[in-house]
Amino acid sequence: MPPTPPPGTRRSPAARDGAAGPSIERVIPFAFTAADSGGNDTRPYRDHVESVYGTLQDFSWLKDGTAVSYHDMARVIARELAADLVDVDLVITVDASPDCRHQSFPSCLLADLMPGDPMLLGVSEQGVAGPFTALRIAYDRLADGSSRRALVLVMEQSTLPPDDRAVRPARDVAVALLLGPDGAIPLERPVVTVDGRRTAGGPEPAEDGPDGPYAPYGPYASRADGVIAGAGLTRPLPDAVLARAEPGHPCAGVWLALAGLLEEADGPAGGRVLLADRDPVLPYHCALLLTLPAGRTPARVAPRRKELVP
Repeated sequence: MPPTPPPGTRRSPAARDGAAGPSIERVIPFAFTAADSGGNDTRPYRDHVESVYGTLQDFSWLKDGTAVSYHDMARVIARELAADLVDVDLVITVDASPDCRHQSFPSCLLADLMPGDPMLLGVSEQGVAGPFTALRIAYDRLADGSSRRALVLVMEQSTLPPDDRAVRPARDVAVALLLGPDGAIPLERPVVTVDGRRTAGGPEPAEDGPDGPYAPYGPYASRADGVIAGAGLTRPLPDAVLARAEPGHPCAGVWLALAGLLEEADGPAGGRVLLADRDPVLPYHCALLLTLPAGRTPARVAPRRKELVP
């Protein structure tokens, strides 16, 4: 007799059979400044950094940094998206860089500020693959009825030691991805490919083929009408590129580019779009295929921050 699944994953056959395909409801970018910092005491962080790296002579990066922590971001986002978070029962936070407030986890604070009692997960240290991993988890739970609606929150903070330049975010930003059964942007299960290994979450990609720089993204590339390309893709790009992620965003780049594309008045008139990225340090290729509706999409930028988002 198979073991009984834990309560967090148990579901009835009716819930599983009646689950709709996952889709994106909204893509909401945020940009932060030092004014959003909660006045964090940086001394514990300084002590923590020196315990890891040894004594540092120069702390100008900490003194002059914005010190906007993931906690600060969570408070702002919970407040500004309060009406959108009703019925969200799955929250996944994603970051690729350490937090300048390292004593606790922002997902716990975020869940405390949200209605209900959502399931919490955190994905870290996966670089550009983090959001794709989080979306794959959300996709699976929405597809089988384990969750009703999900919030995937991608965060980047820039107050980091100088030797972290390879993955240093250029600014303090976040992108909230709301998913549910009734969104206007259907998506397929994200794929994360590890160089020289099997693919997590999708079919094994071909080593080479007619897709050129997008060969590692398997059949998704050949089915896409356009591409949102991550900054890590350095090979020649085809004419079908709709948007390109800015450098300096090791986690949020393609998601900021997606949000910007959805906000354009003359944005793409529907069709399948491939989000593709490659991590500059880790051996990850990432892909997501989604379908844009014909006409303006329901993406929304938090009003008071719109001028801060490219």
